[in-house]
Amino acid sequence: MIKAILVSLLAIVILTGCQTVKETNQKPIVSVSIAPQKYFIEQLLKDSIDINIMIPQGSDHASYAPSAAQIKKLSGSVAYIKMGHLGFESSWTDKLKAANQTMQWYNLSKNIEIIQGEHHHHDHEPGHICSAGVDPHTWTSPKQVRRIMKNLKNYLTELFPQHKELIALNHEQFLNQLDEMDERLNNLQASNDSLAFMIFHPAYTYLARDYGFEQLTIEFEGKTPSPSRLKATIELARQKHIRTIYIQQEFDQTNAQVIADEIGAETIQVNPLSYDWLKEMDRFISHLEQQ
Repeated sequence: MIKAILVSLLAIVILTGCQTVKETNQKPIVSVSIAPQKYFIEQLLKDSIDINIMIPQGSDHASYAPSAAQIKKLSGSVAYIKMGHLGFESSWTDKLKAANQTMQWYNLSKNIEIIQGEHHHHDHEPGHICSAGVDPHTWTSPKQVRRIMKNLKNYLTELFPQHKELIALNHEQFLNQLDEMDERLNNLQASNDSLAFMIFHPAYTYLARDYGFEQLTIEFEGKTPSPSRLKATIELARQKHIRTIYIQQEFDQTNAQVIADEIGAETIQVNPLSYDWLKEMDRFISHLEQQ
């Protein structure tokens, strides 16, 4: 009888120990809005934490509702790091805070001079990711990503002080890569100070502003252009000697193809929401360099 009791107690101790190890080894969770944020965080912390992305690529960002699995991860998150001006963030902030009232909130657009623009109002069209009147695509310019990474370094150090040295070291290494990209764009501007590029949705407004390029857009005020507007855009593309039209997969490509056929240009797909930010930016810049 005593032997049986001892065996039972030993089993309980072993099971309790296993549960404790499992809990100890569980990574802290941080929630973010879009995939590039995950990439930025992993450059600083590698795989030290688990990152919950709230908006999957290819989703309709105007009407996207988080899944039960995402809300579950959100409820266990220590922090939500928002991009700053995404429509999803504006629409869901109160509900997300209600799902996890102890979660800390951080804003990656802090200290960034945002761009106001008339063509950032979207009437529930696919690809809606911005709050009314504000261009949210701060992460598509290396100069702004430098500020984003400084914010991120400070936030992550506050959240995970035990990784302070790792974060600082990785931050410095990533800045070196940003410097190389920045130099390429400065050289491109110096060699072609009238560079213009055309894209359906204005995703590279910050890059155009920061490096003196001209971004021409096909959509107007977040909507498909009217026939007269489309005609005017075709004439503008001819005047600017556009030979490449950039398109995003979440948008209708019909009008971009019409313009390309009219002026003899090619269409190239870009993905500003790609997880692999460095690779995607390198590819886009390479296309600009070839214009």
